Amino acid sequence: MSEKIYSERTISRLSQYLKYIVHLKEDGKRTTTSKEISRGTGVNSAEVRRDLVYFKIKGKRGVGFNIDDLIKSFNKILGYNRFVRIALIGAGNLGKAILKYKMLERFGFRIEDVFDNNKGVIGKVISGHKVLSINRIEDIFRKKNTEISILAVPPHSAQKATDILVKAGVKVVINYTSVPVKAPANVRIETTDPIEKLLHTLYYLSRTGYA
Repeated sequence: MSEKIYSERTISRLSQYLKYIVHLKEDGKRTTTSKEISRGTGVNSAEVRRDLVYFKIKGKRGVGFNIDDLIKSFNKILGYNRFVRIALIGAGNLGKAILKYKMLERFGFRIEDVFDNNKGVIGKVISGHKVLSINRIEDIFRKKNTEISILAVPPHSAQKATDILVKAGVKVVINYTSVPVKAPANVRIETTDPIEKLLHTLYYLSRTGYA
């Protein structure tokens, strides 16, 4: 029997909950409440309670929810209960910024390898990672069973890099470039374009009288 696939909205809320309670743990807190999670994430408190009940996550009356137990529960639901190996494609300014983003490992995401096609960068060590030639992707992916890649290359190189990743057997490409890329149906493309996000924001602001 295959595992149940939850809606994008549900997964988005659970991801927000997890991110917030990890921050609470880092601040030294041991317990929290549904109201506190609601305030910290902006999700309606009734929605938070429904989610907790639906996933059979129980707290103690007068105490609330144990933060360690919450993290374990959300990790299990979201599939974050193991370290996920990620390859970063592109060691330019954007790639360097991603390597410095320490929140990834806190949620079980480890950038395992970094690749680039710039001979001036290949072989250098950036944030503890030796930059490898993009020509080694297929061999290394198959050896390590790498399934996820972050694409942080110049726009004109995005599709070519994606084609290399597809050939190497990647399952998910997180596209940080400003151009769309194409891949077979069995490869999931997640686009994270700040310009697109800003345009969406401006659209909604213009219709609510704030722009």
